[in-house]
Amino acid sequence: MTRKAFLVLFLLSILGKLIAQDQPADSLLADLLQESVPESSDLLPEKMLFTQRFFWGENGLYRKVGLAPKVLTSENRERELKIRRNMFRFHQGLGLATAAAMVAQGIVGAKLYKSYDSDLKDIHEGIATGINIGYFSTALLSFTSPPPMVNRSRFDNIKLHKILSVVHLSGMITTNVLARQIDDSANPANLKKWHRGVAMTTFGAYALAIASIKFEF
Repeated sequence: MTRKAFLVLFLLSILGKLIAQDQPADSLLADLLQESVPESSDLLPEKMLFTQRFFWGENGLYRKVGLAPKVLTSENRERELKIRRNMFRFHQGLGLATAAAMVAQGIVGAKLYKSYDSDLKDIHEGIATGINIGYFSTALLSFTSPPPMVNRSRFDNIKLHKILSVVHLSGMITTNVLARQIDDSANPANLKKWHRGVAMTTFGAYALAIASIKFEF
């Protein structure tokens, strides 16, 4: 068995085990489900993502247009945390579906590299469109969700998940840029190697990000 074939089988086995796991075992989701609003706590964390502050901050857009309560109370904050939990459920489900599409794309892409076929190229591009929609929708659910009660500073599996998200987000953007350059290039052979390498790195980081919220450490 070649090294590449072994790597693909290894990643597929990990992804299969992750998808087969029950949702309650998800450490991130379990952490979110346990999150509540203590009476003595601040209603919003000191540190938030820019997007969270823009939409859900004390003077956020949703509060100005009436999509969120203008006055923050413990009861209203509890409702926002329920919205956050639901958004992360969708985030998780859509993320797994996107990962499965990435595996399919890798198989189609490997065949396309070996032997060019216009029909296979159309399939490759169609899957790529689905992956982009799924991936960036998944990211949007995370970036625009209501903020947690507290953003933890310690390094744990959730912190690792966030670090890996920077890696695979950068990889997704780079992969799309390289794909466009390949279509416009008169000699795309070298670009294809970079495209394939970045795509594999992106999937690796994405699979590890999924694993990081499935397993506690």
